[in-house]
Amino acid sequence: MIRGFYSGTSCVISQQTNLNTIANNIANVNTTAFKPQQAAFSALMYQSLYGGGGENNYIQTGHGVRVEKTGTDFNQGDLQNTNQPMDCAIMGDGFFAIENREDGSLTYSRDGSFKVSLDDSEAYLVNSAGNYVLDADGERIVVPETTTKKDSNGNTVTEGGFKASMVGVYTFPNQYSLEVIGGNQYRETEASGEAEAMETPAVKSGFLEGSRVQIAQELVKMIEASKGFSFGSKIVQTADEMEKIINQLR
Repeated sequence: MIRGFYSGTSCVISQQTNLNTIANNIANVNTTAFKPQQAAFSALMYQSLYGGGGENNYIQTGHGVRVEKTGTDFNQGDLQNTNQPMDCAIMGDGFFAIENREDGSLTYSRDGSFKVSLDDSEAYLVNSAGNYVLDADGERIVVPETTTKKDSNGNTVTEGGFKASMVGVYTFPNQYSLEVIGGNQYRETEASGEAEAMETPAVKSGFLEGSRVQIAQELVKMIEASKGFSFGSKIVQTADEMEKIINQLR
């Protein structure tokens, strides 16, 4: 009966991880440019009964299931018009590069909710957390002061200010291997490869990318995961009851 305990327990643990992943997706249904995750499962090793190996022995028993990996859906979300000139949305693949203000570490995000922050008399472009947004050369972006003047024809001309072309967009050889670190950010890994700046990125100003989470799909997944969790719990309970009966027969 020990095998039943192990199989049932592995099911419960795996489905709990699945439920946690789904719950995190639902919690970020309104998070800008959020990319949902999905747990993938794999069966543990199978064992042939009665010694196995025989030509006519096809009876095998498994040892449960485990979460193989948690993948990320990087498909683009719907664009939302904000009419805010510093809001930026990436069209297609790519990430904004963010430099942490405190420790200088680099992370990547698709959240283009930008604003200006004064630092040592310079106006730097920062994200919603106050960290620096980088250009295509990996440098902090200084936003020049906006000025207006009249040209020779008497027309009003605006110079300076923020332009979407200032922002760098980076891609990776394997974006699916980026490390999810929370806060809607990703970190480069050895498997993802090094970040490369795009020469002609497609960045739309005045728009934000919406969350990729489809609430109806996530609710269906939650029902399936809950049923799986209940089934695993029932296996553990049944194995416990069978073990109890066997012990009473001794």
